[in-house]
Amino acid sequence: MEIGDWGLVEGIVFDIQRYSVHDGPGLRTNVFLKGCPLRCAWCANPESQNLQPELMLAAHSCMTCGQFVTPCPVCWEEAGSADLRIAQLGERPFVCPTGAIHWVGERRSAGDVMAEVRRDAPFYDRSGGLTLTGGEATMQPAFAEALLRLAQAEGIHTALETSGHTQWSVFERLLPHLDLLLYDLKHVDSELHRRHTGLDNALILANLCRIADLPAPKLIVRVPVIPGFNADAASLSAIAAFVLSLGRRVSEINLLPYHTLGKSKYQALGRDYPWDDQPRLTDAEMQRLAAVVATEVAPAGTPVRIGG
Repeated sequence: MEIGDWGLVEGIVFDIQRYSVHDGPGLRTNVFLKGCPLRCAWCANPESQNLQPELMLAAHSCMTCGQFVTPCPVCWEEAGSADLRIAQLGERPFVCPTGAIHWVGERRSAGDVMAEVRRDAPFYDRSGGLTLTGGEATMQPAFAEALLRLAQAEGIHTALETSGHTQWSVFERLLPHLDLLLYDLKHVDSELHRRHTGLDNALILANLCRIADLPAPKLIVRVPVIPGFNADAASLSAIAAFVLSLGRRVSEINLLPYHTLGKSKYQALGRDYPWDDQPRLTDAEMQRLAAVVATEVAPAGTPVRIGG
């Protein structure tokens, strides 16, 4: 396929975050792809889980615009089932002036997305670039490959944030077009992983081992530190020991503190937030847990950083 043809490949995007300073070095353009095989109870982007577009209702944004004789619902319980919501709301998501009711997820071509990325390129300097995230970008492998190929052809730094749960053949398609791989490692205990994410971690660990045997791309392991799941010395020490067993290929470990910024999204989707009873970690607790990980990986000299 010629490089221009990759621009015609289509996928479903639910957000493009410009001028981001997270998920890779420098200034990033983060492209969020819809779809994820995991169902993490603490997920901050629940709108990313289903591959297809879906409706969201944020009643606090409603300005009571008066466009319709019948007022818009203030919560999904008023709107009924999912099928009824779509039928009853009709054109409202498309004309809502504040986006209080809106579709999340849009089919776009890789060329169209790259045109938006290209506008940010003058601000990347030598380190910024494109990061594919989600959701799980590997669930749309052709679209992800198209975006990475197009960015690579223009000399734009490329990064992928992944849960690692995908077939190896998908990684074989994407790795040659990546400068950086941000690999999430949530737990090494298979049963705990399955209980809280919906799937065991056998494929995730196996893929990470295979990637660690390759000379490129740069590899950063990221650990979301979740109270009630892995925010304890034993769990993080086991994760660190696994990373240590990979040798010196891991450039650094990022510990990502648990937050509840996505909680309102569950309400907007008409869903309960499963991790509601868990407290946020204090800075002191995060520093203590980071010290546990740093001690474990000290033989490899692997840096440990809070955030990423």
